[in-house]
Order: sequence, then C-alpha cells, then structure tokens
Amino acid sequence: MSAPVSGRVTQGSFFEGLFVRALGAEGAFADALRAVGVDVRRIQPGYPIEVWNEALEVAWKQCFAHLDRESAYRELGRQMAYGFARTLVGRVVDVSLPLLGPERFVQRIPSLNKLDSYEYQVRVEPLGERHFRVHYWNDPDAKPDFMAGLFEVGLRKTGVQPVVTVTKREPKAFELEMSW
Repeated sequence: MSAPVSGRVTQGSFFEGLFVRALGAEGAFADALRAVGVDVRRIQPGYPIEVWNEALEVAWKQCFAHLDRESAYRELGRQMAYGFARTLVGRVVDVSLPLLGPERFVQRIPSLNKLDSYEYQVRVEPLGERHFRVHYWNDPDAKPDFMAGLFEVGLRKTGVQPVVTVTKREPKAFELEMSW
C-alpha cells in the first residue's frame, strides 16, 4: 500500500483510464511509469499532481514521440476520454453525454471539472449559436491541449462534429473555443 497523498490529487480512475484502458501500458512503458510512481498493475485511489504531470510526459515520449508536445497532449486528452469511459467512474459520465446534448455538455464543464480535487476557476461564455469559449484560470498545472482533446471527444459523444481550439495560453490560465 502506498503512502497517503497530500496537496493536489489526481484521481486513480484518470490513471486507470489513460494508462491502463486506453494506452495499455506494458513493458518499457510500464517500467517508465513505475519509475515516476505509477504501477499500472496496482492503480491507487489518488496520486499527487506531480506524478500525473510526470506520467503524462512519459506517455508522450513512449506513445507519441513523433508529435510535438501540443499535438501529443491533445491526443493524450482524446485517449483519456476514451479510456476513462471504460472505467467504473467514467461509465457514469459517459452514458449521460448523448442525453445532455452539446450545449448542456459545454455549460456543465465547470461541474465536470469538479472531478479534479483542485479548485481552479472555469467559466463558460456563449459566443453565438453553437459557439462557446471556456475560460480556465488559477490552474498551476494548466494543460490546454490535453483539455481540448478531452472535450473534443466529449462533444463527439453528444452527437456533433466539434472544432475545439486553444485560443489563449498562459502559465496558469488558458481558453478554449468550441463550436459545431
């Protein structure tokens, strides 16, 4: 059993979804994850955010080294969405997406982000019909491309073909525009 985690914690179901369900980490990939504190054979209930950040870097280098960081992180976000939907927690979220529809999905992004243990700020701004901007701030671990990939898949599951664009990048803040 691992020591209890403190500070900002990332749910173990996110690790299970991405590294076990979606990417199927084994061999050298699993060894590299273990070196940063993730044993894919024994996913813990939660991990410090620093472990999540290091594990994402490992996944980029192991699975998407041919892509630049932004493209790799967008793909990791997509893979996270697919894999998380195959976890116990993720199935609950996944079955509701087609019922929500795209507009209600986007409007619920602030509450979906409560799956994370950190209290960063999220605001959804309507820009027009089927066009929204999502503002994130006070996020010391901002990953705009990862979130863009994650929400791209989420919107697809509501039955639309979305365009999700990162429109602002700052060290602790970013903005995404979503349309369909």
